[in-house]
Amino acid sequence: MRTNSEAITAVLADDPRTDLTRGPTISSEFYPDAATHVTQNRYVGGWHMRFQLGPLVDGEDPARRRRATLTRLARAPWQQIRLMTARNFIARLSVFTVMQNVENEIRLVFDRSPVRPWRRVLRSRVVGGTRAPSYLPQANEVARRFAESVGGRPLNLLLESVGGKSITAHVLGGASMGESAADGVIDTDHRVFGHPGLYVVDGSAVPANVGVNPSLTITAMAERFAARHAARRAATPSSTSTSPSPGSSRTIGAS
Repeated sequence: MRTNSEAITAVLADDPRTDLTRGPTISSEFYPDAATHVTQNRYVGGWHMRFQLGPLVDGEDPARRRRATLTRLARAPWQQIRLMTARNFIARLSVFTVMQNVENEIRLVFDRSPVRPWRRVLRSRVVGGTRAPSYLPQANEVARRFAESVGGRPLNLLLESVGGKSITAHVLGGASMGESAADGVIDTDHRVFGHPGLYVVDGSAVPANVGVNPSLTITAMAERFAARHAARRAATPSSTSTSPSPGSSRTIGAS
């Protein structure tokens, strides 16, 4: 599956009276370079977000970055406490989704939970080739410059900086298109190989990191599927029946 080659950063405004909650969720976007797309997001709700963020720390190597972050937290624990107890936290928060159209991926496996080992859950694994990023220098630079501009504190997600995990708001792939079951789950008409009447029409059908918010890509693919599916049904003699058999086709997806 794909993470849209994404990293997430944030900035907490210094002024507790700041209110950024009015307006559209995605308020602006730009390209810092040819492969990278940034959107600025208003974040409404979610009190738990204050426990997910920590100091902004650079570093390509996950182990070194983890040590540097933990050192920062140990040396100045009061800064993290002030962050976690900040007044009007969500109203003051700007979140940046930083996405790239470069090639990388992760694998999901059904394995034992690290917290409750008697249960099995979906867990991510690094696969061969280029791993999905847990750090993008462009993401940290955007947060740092925005914080300097508005007066605020730049922040990383602790699961990225300490956990070395790839965090994404745009899960893609997992049931991507292919020429056969050997290299994909669905064909170009979204039909699942080996399971007639079963279709997958959502972000899991997108076979690559698109480097932008994938909502319009998913919508376009869904509209294409709907048009082609309707045309096939209209061309089938049995489709003229006023009472199509229930369960004749199943579609998995989200609008």
